Amino acid sequence: MAVGGLFRYARETFFSKPTPEKQLLRLVKPTPVRRVVEVGIGSFAITQALLASVVKQAGGEPVHYTALDEFDQRPAGAAPLSLRDAYRRLSQKGVRLRLVPGDPIASLVGESNSLENTDLLLLTSDATDLRLAAAWYFVPRMCHPGTQIVRQTASSDAEAAGAWEVVPLSTVARLAARPTRLAA
Repeated sequence: MAVGGLFRYARETFFSKPTPEKQLLRLVKPTPVRRVVEVGIGSFAITQALLASVVKQAGGEPVHYTALDEFDQRPAGAAPLSLRDAYRRLSQKGVRLRLVPGDPIASLVGESNSLENTDLLLLTSDATDLRLAAAWYFVPRMCHPGTQIVRQTASSDAEAAGAWEVVPLSTVARLAARPTRLAA
């Protein structure tokens, strides 16, 4: 990393007001990331900054990014997001982009076998405990011992809203082992 990039990184992560974007970049920085899966695109700004950081860190190796989102079929209250617009805005040099339309949780269940060896799994605030209950079973097959699972908190407090927390693999294994009852 060039000296200018080092100073820019230090300024953005240590000397400015903490934001969810900066918190996520700090969490991801120490480990090499080549495969990213995001369940529900929360913010383009955060995703673009994350991809830019991961591509820099990759040093020329390809970065695989998969987004599972409803895209064109988002509910009325959610921000509109077309598949074409998402592809245009997230395409960057060094990123192999894969966008999977449909319900994010159902897509996670259906795509889990093709998403093995994921280095970073991002669960946005749309992925609630209730919605993720049946999907936790499929998450361990995507993971390896170095996988980071990061979850965005949904809080009514303005300062805590959008903060990211790490979900340990031991917690994922416990949630995956818990039997779920699916409606008939």
